[in-house]
Amino acid sequence: MDSNTGKRISAFLKSKKLAIILIFIIILLSIIGTHIPQKSQLKPEVYNTWKNNHPEEAVIFEGIGFTNLFSSVIFLGILSLLFISTIFCTKTMLSSALRRLNSASQFQSMAYIKELENNTVLMTRKAQNRAISEIDDVLRSNGYRVFHDKNRIFAQKARHGVLGIPLFHICILFIILASVYGSIGRMEGDMRLIEGQLLSEDHENYMFINEGPFFNENHKKFDITLEKFYPDYKDETGTPRGPAGKLSISENGKKMKTGVVYLNNLVDYDGYTFLGNVYGLAPLLILLNQDGTVFSGSYIAASDTDSSGRYTAYFDIGDTGIEGGLMVYMTANLTSEKITASQTEQVPVLFLKVFDRGKEIYDGTMRLNDTVKISDKYLGFYDIKYWSNFYVVKDDGTILVYTGIGLITFSLVMIFFIVPKRVYAEIIEEDDETKIYLGGRADKFRFLYKEEYCSLVNNIKERLSNGTD
Repeated sequence: MDSNTGKRISAFLKSKKLAIILIFIIILLSIIGTHIPQKSQLKPEVYNTWKNNHPEEAVIFEGIGFTNLFSSVIFLGILSLLFISTIFCTKTMLSSALRRLNSASQFQSMAYIKELENNTVLMTRKAQNRAISEIDDVLRSNGYRVFHDKNRIFAQKARHGVLGIPLFHICILFIILASVYGSIGRMEGDMRLIEGQLLSEDHENYMFINEGPFFNENHKKFDITLEKFYPDYKDETGTPRGPAGKLSISENGKKMKTGVVYLNNLVDYDGYTFLGNVYGLAPLLILLNQDGTVFSGSYIAASDTDSSGRYTAYFDIGDTGIEGGLMVYMTANLTSEKITASQTEQVPVLFLKVFDRGKEIYDGTMRLNDTVKISDKYLGFYDIKYWSNFYVVKDDGTILVYTGIGLITFSLVMIFFIVPKRVYAEIIEEDDETKIYLGGRADKFRFLYKEEYCSLVNNIKERLSNGTD
């Protein structure tokens, strides 16, 4: 590759137009990705439901990779090109800023000074050395670092402000890397817990799980217990918070943390975040042999799919060929006493249909501790508890992104509030007078700097008490 080709490539990658176009494309693709279901972000059943309901769109979007947009070659390629472009721009800006930062002296002649937007010519009868000393004192008292070269003065203030824009670009690079790292090292999933149930934080205990390629099933395997579920939780101030679950996290049998998860209230532990999801009722159905021994049984998670307060589920019992459907809800016993709603004791009512290899063998209602005969066995309803799904997220990139945002905020403070300012002067002795060529400039907000410059000039005039314009 010859030098001209290399320069053209470098100029192309440093182009502001390229960066703007790439950012626009990324924003456009991100908007598309929020409207098209992403396979990696949805539970399989949710994605398959959309696919079945929109077969034509699914074929098109899957064909062009829009259902895995954020991990597609197109999206990652554009993001990589923006990253490279930002590196080239940052390198150029940083090199320029470091040169300016390390240049302790930038003396200028009166020809340069006269071209500045802020420039003044002062006359004084004081000797040249005395005039230089007076100007030096004024500049230092106003926070400038002052340098001398014979009859010339260079002074600068807030010089580190030149690093603001390069730092801003470095922060953008940092956030891009943190986001990529977070996405490929991220784990998210749904874990279902029944009241009192303990599960280990392990791959097989998630109902749905999405692991980034760098996560490598690096599960912590601590124990999680749903101690209590509250369908209508009130916090310590008595404020209603809606459905909530009290989680307990333990390691090696030692309780490490407890917390209540509800809307807008999360529980964090060791980099994991637990959020509330859906919940329901779980009746305990046990199939007994005729001698009373247990043949099979489990809690069956029933869901309220239509927000009616009635929870439904379909189930099968082991390898018996027995299947069923149930609907359960909480009701109150009738009483003639006057009591408030909060004092009402609720009891479960279970509507049950049982099929033996497709043939209906039972259709009826059960109360707690009721049993019914099913073929040569008995099916009993012995307990009911709440269950809840918790959305669990492990994203090590989050803290890095927040760090990047903090650094960007710091860089913006540098850009807008630490503005480099420079003052130049050449002092020429002519006959019995000394002529002073004075000029100043600021890197940004130059119209605001004029007031500071005028104040400097007035202070110098006062020190040069015999001076005139």
